[in-house]
Amino acid sequence: MKTWLAVLAFCAASIAPGAASAQAPVDSLALARQYTTWLYAGEADSLLAHSTEETRNEEGARDRFLQLGKLIADRAGYELEVSEETWKLRNGDCQYWRTAQFSSMEEPLLIRWVLEPTGLIAGFGAGPYAQAPAVESETCAPPAG
Repeated sequence: MKTWLAVLAFCAASIAPGAASAQAPVDSLALARQYTTWLYAGEADSLLAHSTEETRNEEGARDRFLQLGKLIADRAGYELEVSEETWKLRNGDCQYWRTAQFSSMEEPLLIRWVLEPTGLIAGFGAGPYAQAPAVESETCAPPAG
């Protein structure tokens, strides 16, 4: 369990405050869902290709994507049901939050993506829903399509 939390904390630390604007791109929900699918499938190269230059250039960025995807698969299992998809304002950024039940966890897991207005990944994180980080606002609205 300590390893699980340490890796999640490490991955969550990659969410840079102020890295993205307070508005997400028009197709942000579809993008966030695709990024989550790639995360679950271990497609780190696809995630890197859709990341900001700053994120791509961080040492170990690819490995963080791989580690998080593997950790979710190993510890949480596979996603059974999404209970909530929402946008929350955190660190000045409108973040996609996906809360889901997994096959090997009693409590829900929270996946978070910070997207720039262009749709590129500026940060990410995951962890037990009960340990969700504090937010500035429970809602923020991406632009309407």
